[in-house]
Amino acid sequence: MPADLATLSFPVLGRPLRVSSPPPRLAQWLRASWDRPEHRTPDHAYAIDLECVTAAPPPGEGNPCPVTVEGVTLRFVSSGSAWELRVAGGGLRLDLGGRAARIRLWGLDEQPDPAPLYVGLQVVLTEAMRASGLMPLHAAIAARGAAAVAWLGTGGAGKSTTLLRAARAGWRPVAEDLSWLEPESLRVWGWDRGVRVWPDTIERFFPEYADAPALPDGKRDIPYDRLGADHARTCTLSRLALLHRDEESAASSRTEVKPREVVRALWEATGVPLSDAAREAAGRAIAHLSRQLPASRWVLGRRPPADADGWFD
Repeated sequence: MPADLATLSFPVLGRPLRVSSPPPRLAQWLRASWDRPEHRTPDHAYAIDLECVTAAPPPGEGNPCPVTVEGVTLRFVSSGSAWELRVAGGGLRLDLGGRAARIRLWGLDEQPDPAPLYVGLQVVLTEAMRASGLMPLHAAIAARGAAAVAWLGTGGAGKSTTLLRAARAGWRPVAEDLSWLEPESLRVWGWDRGVRVWPDTIERFFPEYADAPALPDGKRDIPYDRLGADHARTCTLSRLALLHRDEESAASSRTEVKPREVVRALWEATGVPLSDAAREAAGRAIAHLSRQLPASRWVLGRRPPADADGWFD
């Protein structure tokens, strides 16, 4: 195996991420998960420093803070401005500052199953990005001209299918599931690598993508360039749509939505931050978004909305 890199450094939406002595597999994961050179943004003052240390720091004191992500429950301990996760022989610690985040990671290569530490690292890097002023948004997003819509919904609500139908109607896909949002400017940057769709959905509605490669979870992966997306995949949001499925209804419909439903959907789309400060910032951002962006409910029946019916106008 190649020797560890001395340093790894690249910007994440302008925020400098500096990694000391990353093992090769960690460097590969960081590049795949966090390096998006297509997103050219101005330099930002907030820095993220990740140190791969050989010895675990002394255990910190704090309150248990379990976090469940991707079906994995991580047993963090929080002291307010610091979060620590320890597993047998390894762990990580996040210290958040006003201008920088410091992450220490140890024992990654010694883990028989490193997946929990990688999930934990995803959590604390996300928290660092929140501290820098951004928020993650789990939504399908597309743009056409000055218009850009984010479709919000839980798993299985129809985000991927709706995005593909919008692309068929001439919209530019920005994200299928994950983007980063700057709340004040309403600017979003698509973060996922492709549109993931179940094979039966492709067979029923999008046979032109039948040759899309299979992913380990059984879904098919459609590259964004096949859908007419531009390289940057960024836009400024202009409206929201809350997706719901109604299998008892034959037709699809659009209805009004109450403000509190929009707020709830935005909280579900961004997730719950770790820190009190990040939760307060997310609350302010969600209140701002719910005031600034018009929203409607899209109820998807057994017959999906037809492209020619004006749904995507």
